[in-house]
Amino acid sequence: MWSLTSPEGEGYARITFPDVEVTLDSDGGFGGSILDNFYVVRAPGGGLFVDLYATGAFQYRVTELSEPGRLVVDYRPASVELSFPIPVQAQRTVVFEPRAREAITSPLEVSGYSRNPEASNTMALVDADGNVLARSTALSNDWLDTWGYFETTLEFPAFEGTAILRVGGESARDGSFEGVEVPVTYGGEGG
Repeated sequence: MWSLTSPEGEGYARITFPDVEVTLDSDGGFGGSILDNFYVVRAPGGGLFVDLYATGAFQYRVTELSEPGRLVVDYRPASVELSFPIPVQAQRTVVFEPRAREAITSPLEVSGYSRNPEASNTMALVDADGNVLARSTALSNDWLDTWGYFETTLEFPAFEGTAILRVGGESARDGSFEGVEVPVTYGGEGG
């Protein structure tokens, strides 16, 4: 059993496999086509999902084949602009929410997936002057066999202008930050 979703204007497609627990491949690239890369992620409620990222807007067709069982997803570029930026990606961290240049409010929902050591994901919201407005750590639900899903909430004070949300971990080599940096702006009081 599987299902496919591809929110209009989002630049990705998600194939969900609720009954699959094991995979041989956890990520990869496609080599310069309309598809950029994919991530196999342990779903929060069990099973796995595969996110396929495109390099732009697309149309697609899915065909289910048997003997052996497989899904074929055909992509074709579309002549429209994406409504939302593709999630920010780094070597071991992908931030799904918030998206780059999004106006944020407190509390801020942060979600994504990672392969950081010990499944640990550190988040810090840093204003333009380098002040840390909020900091949190969230554990992913996997990191050895697949990309692990994480989500958390950050509460922060009002700020002016832009800020950077840093999500990732420390380098085992030298302790420096390794992860993604998502530029955001303050969107006013949350609710």
